[in-house]
Amino acid sequence: MSIVQEFLYRTKMVDKNGTKKGVERMVEYLASPEIVNRMIIASELGLPALTLIARDLESKFDENSTFPVVVFENDANATARQNVGRIIKFVLGKYGYVPVSDKLEERTRIPAIANAKYFSTCAVYAKDESIVAELTIVVDSVLM
Repeated sequence: MSIVQEFLYRTKMVDKNGTKKGVERMVEYLASPEIVNRMIIASELGLPALTLIARDLESKFDENSTFPVVVFENDANATARQNVGRIIKFVLGKYGYVPVSDKLEERTRIPAIANAKYFSTCAVYAKDESIVAELTIVVDSVLM
């Protein structure tokens, strides 16, 4: 079972339309190898997991998305951003990364360099050496 399938099977999370379609898109994005790699790099640097993906995430999941993380009209979408954190915890957990602290007050401010407009804090993750997991990134190339 893939990470996306497992998350969707386990969660009751729904998108703004009350379906799992937007949730599925968000999990697919956050579980993609490139995004996982960026979150792991941020984690290895001791930075919040969203540091290297926040701006891209905000632009992909804007007010036109079924899983908007941006503030628009009268909807702050705070729950959607909190759910992003829950998804990140699940995804990074599959690669052996756990929050440095599980306490809500221990969230860390996302650095200004991330250029995030709507996310302000996120957990910092560290590798739990007792969990064996592997991430393989395959680069497609065309030989000429």
